[in-house]
Amino acid sequence: MELKNILAYQEVDKKLFALEQSLAKDPNKQKCNQLNQTARDSQVRSGQLEEQASAILKEMDELQKTIASTKKHGQELLKLDPETLQEQELDEAIAKKDRVASNLIALDRRLTKLAENINQVLSDFNRTIKLYNEAKAQYQKYKAAYDAKLAETQPKMEALKSELEKLAKSVDAKTLDMYKAKRADRIFPVFVELIGNACGRCRMELSASAVSKLKTEHILTCENCRSIIYSKD
Repeated sequence: MELKNILAYQEVDKKLFALEQSLAKDPNKQKCNQLNQTARDSQVRSGQLEEQASAILKEMDELQKTIASTKKHGQELLKLDPETLQEQELDEAIAKKDRVASNLIALDRRLTKLAENINQVLSDFNRTIKLYNEAKAQYQKYKAAYDAKLAETQPKMEALKSELEKLAKSVDAKTLDMYKAKRADRIFPVFVELIGNACGRCRMELSASAVSKLKTEHILTCENCRSIIYSKD
């Protein structure tokens, strides 16, 4: 394998890689990603709260109907004339009135609790919408800053890509394919020199047999970082 040409290619690619990393790790881009996630989470949360509010309102509506029906039944019991009732009938009527009164108290408590719940849900919904709006507003600010850096960086990247296309013509196809496959797997640098008896990228010490094989075949894939180690000897 002719190492000189692929190493020259990698030297230019190193500059491109550095620019790519600079963009990927740009704090404005990372902030945009965070704000995007916040906005998506807020959308999901607001949808959940809307469903929750709808369910509570439906339950409140059914409960109010039950209360109205119970009150009507209680009013009918109040219309009974004790003088016209037998003792047993009177006892039953009184018991029914007590149950109706007890049911109304329980229903009113439940209705009060639901009212508290709907107020809490609406409060959470308003906070969620506010968080969403704030995230979208901040996103535009950070995106503008990132776009400015991107606009400055892209011409440099395009120039390097153009230079790489020219250098690629001097590299044999098999070596270039192997290089690009490693690069796609985010292994960089792809080719690293043997430093002493260790990988020039991850510094893992090679075994004596691996060093011997490298001296003979001139290249060896590092078992640890997967870069391709080469030896000038």
